[in-house]
Amino acid sequence: MITILVSVLALSTSAPRVSDEVQDQILNTANLPAIGLHLVKANTGHAAWVIRGNNLTIDLTGRVLQSGNVEGRTQADEIGTGILLDGCSNVTLKNVSVTGFQCNIQAKNCTNVKILGVQANRSRAMTIASEGKPIEQFLNLRSIAAWRSYGAGIWLEHCTKAEVLGCTTQFAQNGIALVNCQSCLVNDNNCSYNSGWGLALWHSTDNAVVWNHADFCNRPWSGGWGGDAAGLVAVNSCTKNVFVGNSLTHGGDGFFLTDLVNGGFNPDTKRYEFQGSSNRNLVAYNDGSWSSHNAFEGTFAEGNIYLRNYADDSDYGFWLGFASHSMVVQNEIKRIEHDAIAINQGEVNTIFRNDIEDVRGNGVHVWSSPGPVEEDKPSDQNEVTANRLVHCKWAVQFDRSTNYQVLSNTVMDAPIPKEIKTGFSDFAHSQLVENWLYHKDVKVAEIWNNRRPKGWQYYRETKGAKGQTAVKLGAFSPIL
Repeated sequence: MITILVSVLALSTSAPRVSDEVQDQILNTANLPAIGLHLVKANTGHAAWVIRGNNLTIDLTGRVLQSGNVEGRTQADEIGTGILLDGCSNVTLKNVSVTGFQCNIQAKNCTNVKILGVQANRSRAMTIASEGKPIEQFLNLRSIAAWRSYGAGIWLEHCTKAEVLGCTTQFAQNGIALVNCQSCLVNDNNCSYNSGWGLALWHSTDNAVVWNHADFCNRPWSGGWGGDAAGLVAVNSCTKNVFVGNSLTHGGDGFFLTDLVNGGFNPDTKRYEFQGSSNRNLVAYNDGSWSSHNAFEGTFAEGNIYLRNYADDSDYGFWLGFASHSMVVQNEIKRIEHDAIAINQGEVNTIFRNDIEDVRGNGVHVWSSPGPVEEDKPSDQNEVTANRLVHCKWAVQFDRSTNYQVLSNTVMDAPIPKEIKTGFSDFAHSQLVENWLYHKDVKVAEIWNNRRPKGWQYYRETKGAKGQTAVKLGAFSPIL
């Protein structure tokens, strides 16, 4: 590849010249750009700066890389990549500011790379408002082609054991995206105020996404907010990941986990043919409160664990359609507009020791839709045990459900329909849950103690404005 050097000018009172050539400047420890502002004309399929090689530390303190495309462009027009880490091993990139590209920073086919302390704000974003009026565009959650067109502040693809630590990816459409990644760590990043997804995983396994901020990730839709925007999304075979301690408030959803084909109902066979279910993930100590729709959504999946999360002040607390063998344990779910926990077509789920209060609908609602849906995926063998249910229109509802148990709950000002049989157990099942929790908490405690940054706060602990009226509409993303 021919190396073309970028025009370099340090920050000064005179404006830097914009390079108008296709750029692929190769960076290494002996070839760092000068300190200052670098304006580069972005080009589709090219990166302004490229890093290749192994065992390198690229410290770009004081460097600012910015797309210098024609005047009058907007974030919806951004193209190209700012910095590309290409096939690297044991490479660290740190302390650079990159803005104005479709993907500000990309890492592809890398192992053991680290991206530390970078500012990657204002990447590409669709226009969501014009002259203060909202433009409704629903996101294409289940299309990787759409994801690629959207771009991100930081995009990792086919990476193993990568780390993204202490970075900022705000005021765009998407913050940090992991695509076909394994065993990566995403920790202590700020991905708030994006119009799509703050943190996004596609077909990625065994990753840890812990102690990040992805608050106010939302977009206008149907006269309100939503459009499948969310603080954190995990789509298409995202399995065995750990999502701990993330602040995901004021999103369309806070947390959204789902499959590839939205259930894949086949009208000919009248059966659901799931593809790309996202299973066996741990979702613990996250805050999805003040979400326009669901604080937590997990659909067409099995074996997921929702432990000690906050799910307050939202339309629904937990929406777990077609979930099976999942556990919803010790979560706080308060001031909910509809149902605190809603599960349709769910099997063998355990709802245990949740604190549910002030719910306009049902504390727990489990149901089956009639017809072929119920025949193929009934709601069966679900347990509601040892929960606190206070000030709900109904404590529990089981519509067209079978073999359920409602045991040992504390209920106040929350009626239970007469047809639902309740009772008290010997806690044999609950003891199994307690034993499981002990072992699971060992893992959670390790993440809590080792990865929670000093002084880190959930958004709920700050003095910032809260509630849906706190979400302000900007041209390309929510704004402060």
